[in-house]
This record gives sequence, C-alpha cells and structure tokens, in this order.
Amino acid sequence: MLEDAFDKYVSNYDLNNSDIKLKYNHSYRVMKLQEKYAKLLGFNDEDIELARVIGLLHDIGRFEQLRVYKTYDDSKSIDHADYSCVQLFEKGEIKRFVSNEEWYPIIEFAIKNHNKLVLENNKNERAMMHAKLIRDTDKIDILYLLGYLKELDVTPTKDKIHKKVLDDFYNHKVVAKRDVKNLNDHIVLQYSFIYDINYEICLPEMKKNLGYYHDLQKNNKILDDVYKLAMKYIEERLEK
Repeated sequence: MLEDAFDKYVSNYDLNNSDIKLKYNHSYRVMKLQEKYAKLLGFNDEDIELARVIGLLHDIGRFEQLRVYKTYDDSKSIDHADYSCVQLFEKGEIKRFVSNEEWYPIIEFAIKNHNKLVLENNKNERAMMHAKLIRDTDKIDILYLLGYLKELDVTPTKDKIHKKVLDDFYNHKVVAKRDVKNLNDHIVLQYSFIYDINYEICLPEMKKNLGYYHDLQKNNKILDDVYKLAMKYIEERLEK
C-alpha cells in the first residue's frame, strides 16, 4: 500500500523533529488534495491513483535535504524537486511505491516541475495534466499550512518590499525566488501563486486559504493592497 511504503521510508528520519513532521503532514495533505481534485476534474481511476502517488511523493527529497544540508532553503542547498527525482529515480526508491514502470516518466516529470517558476512543456498531455495539478495542490496547501495551521512564522517585518517583486506581482507574474531578499518579499511571492493556478476548480480553496494567510499580515498597507488585488484576480477568473 502506498501509505505504508511512505511511512516505512519516513521512519528512517526523526518524526519528533518538527521540520520532518511538517513535510510528512504536508505530503499527506497534498495527496488528499490530489485525490479530491482529480475526482472533481473527472480523471479516470488510474489517473486518480497516479495523482495520489505524485502528491504523496512530490516532496520526498525534502527528508534527505534536511538530513544532508540541515535546511529546507533550496538556495542554500539543492532544488528539492530535482532532489526528489534523484531519490526516486536515480537511487531507485520509486520501486518501493510504484510497480507500474509506465507511470515513471509522468511521475518524474510532475515532481520535477512542481516547484519550477515555469512549467516545462511536454508533448505528453497526460504528463502535463498531472504536472499542472500538483503545482496547484502544492500551492493550496502551502498557504493552508502558513495561514490556517500557522506552522511557520510569516509575521511581516519592517523591511521594504523590493520594487522588482512588487512590479512582477502587479503585472500578474509569479515572483521569482531569485528576486526575494527578505520575508516581506517572500510573502508577496506567495500571494503571486495565484497567477500560476492552472485549474479554475482549485481557485475557491486557494481564495479561502489566502484569506487565512492575509489575517496574519494586517496593519501592513502594501500587503493589504497586494491581497486585495489577489482577491480581485481570483474573482475575475471565477466569473469567466
């Protein structure tokens, strides 16, 4: 069973470590979101199961990343999506979870691309379908764990938000991590997630989680304006 294999894999790490526990819980929530939206989108039974696999395994490299590099900061260590693919496909861990080798290229493509600024083009429509979904559900849960669960501190600081970050946001672009210099920049980056939601059916939950997230950033006029524009963007997409 997929979940049993995942739990056995993670048992090699310290689940009493709050950072490990955070990624463990995130993986399970994303798996459930994958199943939920795959069903709503009308995926067939095989693709629903494939979506569950991608959801549970999309961050599997995080556990080794923390063990080896002592951080989840990709800029100070390694791209965690690429590292997940190393663990699964170069080291052969995928065999623990999936026996159907025909699924491997789709799983690898979706996981490798789940965190990239721009989704790589793939002529395989099924691979693109799954890559788009994991990009959406991952973002939904990141805002949920930050805003509703408050698992990480995202209280705004007094730092100035850099012009490039705001310009990209106001131009409906996803903020690039390379342009983020402080926590407030990072908050704007997370609001900019809305510009990379592929499936409209995911937008209502994204909107709700952005509300939780915004509750943590009151009394900051710039971030309040960013939030209002984010809500306006979502509402306009939903009205179409």
